[in-house]
Amino acid sequence: MKPALRGHGIRTLFAVIVPLLAAAVARAQAPAQGDEEVRQTVARVSFLGGSVSYVRGDDPDNWQPADTNVPLTVGDRLYTGDDGRAELQVHGGFAVRVGAQADLAALNLTDDTKQWSLRSGAAAFQLKRLAENEVFEVDTPNGAVTFERPGDYRLDVDGDGNTRIAVREGRAFVAAGGGQVPLNAGEQMNLEGTESPRYDVVQAAAPDAFDGWVRDREQRSERARSRQYVHADVVGAADLDEHGRWENVPSYGWVWTPTVVEAGWQPYRAGHWIWQDPWGWTWVAAEPWGWAPYHYGRWVQWSSRWWWVPVARAVRVVHYAPALVAFCGGGPGWSPSVTVAAGGFIGWFPLAPRDPFIHWWGRSRMYNVERVNYVNRTYITVVDRGAFVSGDVVTTRWVRDPAVVRTVVAAPVLRGPLPLVPAPGALHVAVRPGLPPVVRPPVAVASRQVVVRVAPPPPPPTFQTKVAVIQKNKGAPIGAATAARIVEADRGTARPALYRPVATESGRVNLTPKSADARIPRAEPATPARTRPSATGSTNTTGSATGGSTGAGTGDRGRKDDGRRDRTTSKSGQTGTGTGSSTTTTDRGRAPDTGKAQPRPTPSTARTREADTGRPTPVPARPTPRTRQETQERPRPAATRPPTRTGDQGQKEQKAEPARQSPERSREKPKEQPREKPKEKPTPHGG
Repeated sequence: MKPALRGHGIRTLFAVIVPLLAAAVARAQAPAQGDEEVRQTVARVSFLGGSVSYVRGDDPDNWQPADTNVPLTVGDRLYTGDDGRAELQVHGGFAVRVGAQADLAALNLTDDTKQWSLRSGAAAFQLKRLAENEVFEVDTPNGAVTFERPGDYRLDVDGDGNTRIAVREGRAFVAAGGGQVPLNAGEQMNLEGTESPRYDVVQAAAPDAFDGWVRDREQRSERARSRQYVHADVVGAADLDEHGRWENVPSYGWVWTPTVVEAGWQPYRAGHWIWQDPWGWTWVAAEPWGWAPYHYGRWVQWSSRWWWVPVARAVRVVHYAPALVAFCGGGPGWSPSVTVAAGGFIGWFPLAPRDPFIHWWGRSRMYNVERVNYVNRTYITVVDRGAFVSGDVVTTRWVRDPAVVRTVVAAPVLRGPLPLVPAPGALHVAVRPGLPPVVRPPVAVASRQVVVRVAPPPPPPTFQTKVAVIQKNKGAPIGAATAARIVEADRGTARPALYRPVATESGRVNLTPKSADARIPRAEPATPARTRPSATGSTNTTGSATGGSTGAGTGDRGRKDDGRRDRTTSKSGQTGTGTGSSTTTTDRGRAPDTGKAQPRPTPSTARTREADTGRPTPVPARPTPRTRQETQERPRPAATRPPTRTGDQGQKEQKAEPARQSPERSREKPKEQPREKPKEKPTPHGG
């Protein structure tokens, strides 16, 4: 009996350890994004129908055909023609879908701020989750809409710039003319006018053909079998179902392989490289499934096939990467200096689990790569330097000469920025033939200003103004701080302002209902959205409203308070920012959904950022007296922290009082502490 029990115990232990090892392998793949302080993220162009055009934020005058698997980021813009439709999948599990004649742009895309502009057309937004300190805002020509909860939302902008906002599920706030009005599930607002906007709140309209298409796309994503193997923050799982299969592989767990590929196929060969700051060189795949396997996870060879090893679902935070490869440079004419004429060859190979990921942007950990045994090093793709920097299609340009390939394979793995300066061709996002012709928005639409509640960052500098800086920095991409300096120095030739603040004068509300119906909620003064600095005053020549930038590339370092710790609440359940009447709160301090509009005392309280995302938050900049007091009130350990006035389950209504310290209390003298006997000064070392 004892040997049998011993064998059973060994088998049980083996059954427990193997899955843990597989999970550890997948978990080790996530890049240490905190090292380079890039908090900016992207949206994947996941579906295109009809004519859809794309313009980059750093090349704003050159519209080009859009293509799938293109990463859209801050400053980039889409426009759909009369028959056009497009879908964007945002890192973190959000979906944005637009109909015909829609002008959509990304004003800000970071880990905790998603801010869009919609100048025309219809757009649907599906939010699966929303962190406590996360902002999702859509700005239109006459209003700024902030989504307060996960849900299903739709916005329509007509030819005159008027906006219709429908909340199918969730809760939103519409800010315009210095005021704000809440919208609950099942409600719709019709907002007209810009300087003195007027509105009414009615029942949401019945779904139309566009809503039906949105529902079909959403159901396709929800039915994806790959969702059980892929992390929730990774988009593109539905495409894996249609183009590959999953299998449980020893030492790696559940992995995926494409089923229809050419002979000799290997990862990172069907596509091209583009330049996109703040990451620099970014892979755009030609395969229809080519998003998740190229921006998350690793690749391995097993049983004569390539298999993608996804990031483990247990990983708390997953970061986007422009590509997960290692680069080598070599061959005749190769030089690590960017000042030498283009020559030589550049090669790359897919990283395997446990391989160190050497970033070519920002600050990265330094590894002794000479001692690293890269598993996939012999599976290298090599192109000449000119083809790489011009963004040529790799499929037709990769080098097959064995002598050249051996030379590049033997070359050391490059560390830090690649010594390659992008050419204008590296700005082209679409290179495959047969795409629809370019469509451009009418001048009247393209020049419309949008109303912003959260102050967005300035638009990115143009490629022409930053390419010299890239060369001077030896191929290093342009980070947020450097981009801001370039924009500031280029003010004389900056683009016209395309957004304006919700409120031009503090406390003044020009937002009024169309009728005196008591059932229509009245507007209250607009308040900051979840501790973000509000756009105030007038717009400047760079196109951003004054009041501070949210710092797209550096984790929103320009905020006054970014939820670094639990914020103390006043007796009214408010956080000390903004004004408003007190109310019984539920669902983390928000007003309950009762089918009617509820007054909102203040924007939602921010939880500790570390609790939401598992990463540190930037230090607040230039705090006001109120936030300075809050900063001094450090949170106690969980075991000794006293109960707060409001909580996740909601508390009883409290009498409102100011959040800051009262004058009487501030005049209290601190108790004197007994003086200690002065200690003798220690003798300095070596003295």
